Amino acid sequence: MKKIFFLFGLLILSIFSFAQVNLQTLVKPGTKLIYAVEAGAQKYDFIVTVKALVPALIFDWEMTNDNKNAGTITHTATAMMAANTLYNYFTPGAKTLDDNTLSVWLSKNSFTALTKGTKTAMIIMNTNEAPKKMGVTKEDPAELKIIVNGEKETVEEFEAKDMGVGDGQDPVYFTFATSAKMPIILRMQNGFNIALKEIKTK
Repeated sequence: MKKIFFLFGLLILSIFSFAQVNLQTLVKPGTKLIYAVEAGAQKYDFIVTVKALVPALIFDWEMTNDNKNAGTITHTATAMMAANTLYNYFTPGAKTLDDNTLSVWLSKNSFTALTKGTKTAMIIMNTNEAPKKMGVTKEDPAELKIIVNGEKETVEEFEAKDMGVGDGQDPVYFTFATSAKMPIILRMQNGFNIALKEIKTK
């Protein structure tokens, strides 16, 4: 009888808790990634709509702030493999990034460097800035709670923080999905705050 109650309790707990999502199978052309942004006194959504994943990532984006800016970002296959510069400040319209620049995603090389060996990578957090030594210091991933098609889910994330930030300085960090094939940036503090809050596939 005790076993029955225990199993019933586990079933109830699983119903009310967040389930874990697999981004590799979830994210495809048409998928919307909705981020909550805090930039100074402004709060708004940054919405990414995936157009293509191969041979390189293309996405439309829009912001729900007063300016209602929107555009399209196209990456190169070389950037998907080896880029170490993050494009974080968007201007309206279509833009093709260079071979060393990515947005919203990490390159394969950066993901590998942050998850293997010393777990550090030299990353330019904003274009035209000096590179920062970013490092993952925790062995186990954390879980970020999000909504997927109206349902409560979680996604595993590693946190990479600026190893050169001293006491009293504002921390610079980002988190990224633990999937090597879908290394999406999930959260970031980098002069602004952004966090993935919802994914829609339909």
